[in-house]
Amino acid sequence: MGHCIDNRPVESFQGFIKDMAKVLFGKAHTYEEAAEIIYRIYEYYIYRYPQKRFHEKTANQVRQDVLTAVTPKQYPIAPNRRIERFWEGIEKSKAKHQAQAQQ
Repeated sequence: MGHCIDNRPVESFQGFIKDMAKVLFGKAHTYEEAAEIIYRIYEYYIYRYPQKRFHEKTANQVRQDVLTAVTPKQYPIAPNRRIERFWEGIEKSKAKHQAQAQQ
């Protein structure tokens, strides 16, 4: 079952792509220009954009490390307290409704 909170990572990444398009390339005037811009942004993101969560490595560098390592290094996603509170609220609500149903 999906929840709107599940969309956050994808929406965030799409926002990042849009921002990169504006900063690096400006406006596209044709479909072909837009497709080229998107391709170049993904290429930049994968091969040249160092990420904090990967300890300043690019996504491609991490992938290459994983492909050659016997035991790949883990890059866990930092806990998101906001999402944790959301699910805690859902569990409390469920417990409240179950308690009311038993009365």
